[in-house]
Order: sequence, then structure tokens, then C-alpha cells
Amino acid sequence: MMGSEADRAQADKADKADKAVQGVRDEILSGGLAPGITVTVSGLAERFGTEDALMHEAVAALAEEGLIEAEGHEHRIANLGRHQAVQLLDVMGVVLVALFERAAPRLSADEIDRMATLVDELRTALQLEDMLASHRANGELVGIILQAGDHQELRDVNTHVLGRSLARLHLFQHAVAYPIWTDGWDETVQYLQRGQPEAAVERLRRTFWILAEELAPESS
Repeated sequence: MMGSEADRAQADKADKADKAVQGVRDEILSGGLAPGITVTVSGLAERFGTEDALMHEAVAALAEEGLIEAEGHEHRIANLGRHQAVQLLDVMGVVLVALFERAAPRLSADEIDRMATLVDELRTALQLEDMLASHRANGELVGIILQAGDHQELRDVNTHVLGRSLARLHLFQHAVAYPIWTDGWDETVQYLQRGQPEAAVERLRRTFWILAEELAPESS
């Protein structure tokens, strides 16, 4: 009985910690906590109605994800510049395209249809500048690719890498890039619908090239 109560208490604490992390993450991605602003653990705990100790853990987790920057006792919402955005795109381009190359021929008709729906949702979210909805649509698109790749080790590693990269990229809001991203996904899915997985892979690869060129610091 004692062990059961201890287990329940530990599970409850873990659940509250997860909710604190998700709550702050969503607020950052939605713009409610703007890039560059200074935050405190106690201030966030009050804002989200949780304990300082749990929020301390949440802030540490989000700092590890790159969404919060810590300098001494001060914390600041990360502010991504062009150079950092291009570096993230380079990493994502290599990782995601490599995974997609494996996944594309394996995707079912239902998965491709779901991807098409998600691209529509992504386009609408970006038009409305709803970055949280955009992040969720992007995350599900990547999730479908990871699942179809059918490689447990790659999936475990890259869920972590791609999830963090996507979240950090959402801190860099550059409206000119939105149609490049959505058009790239739209045409990628169209190739899949026509039974051309190799062309789909090449189109996704080209999307990252175009985005990196558009966002390169020297192009500003």
C-alpha cells in the first residue's frame, strides 16, 4: 500500500511537471511569451498556477530544448536570428530528407491523404499567424514520416532532434518564408499522390535549399 501511494504521488508530480513544461512551451510558441523577454521561475509559476519547484524543472527542460536561455539567475525567452535559423534548417534538411527518403515509398494512401490535410491546416495556420497550430501541423507531418520510416533507433533519436529544431524555428517568424514552406510540402505530397516518391524526396530537399537561401543573413 505504501509503495502504491508513493508511486501515485510520483506519477502525479511527473504529470504536473509535464503540464508545466507543455504550458510554457505552448505560450512561447504562440507568442504569448515573446522572444527576448526576461522571465523568472516565480513569475512563471504564478502565471501558470504551479509550484516554484515544478516550474524550476520546467524552465530547465525548456532551456535544454533551446526555448529558454539562462544567464546566471536570469532567464530569457530565446530569440532566434537569421544565422541560427539557417543552421537549424541545414540540420533539419539533412535529417528529415534522409528519413523521408526511407519513408516515402512506404507511405500508405491514408497516410498521404492525412499529409495533404495537414498541409492545408499548416497553410491556414500560417496565414492566420497561428504559430502554435502551425507547430502542431508540422509536428504531425514529421511524425508520419518518422512512423513510416519503420526504424526504431532512427525514430527515437530523430523525434528528439526534429521536435526541438521545429520548436526553435517557430521562434523565428519570417512571413516571406511561409509560402515557400507550405508550397514545398504541397508539391511534395502531390508527388506522393502521383506515386513518385523519388520526386517527392527531391522536392522536399529543394524546399530546404530555397528556405536557407531566402533566410541567409546576406539576403537581408
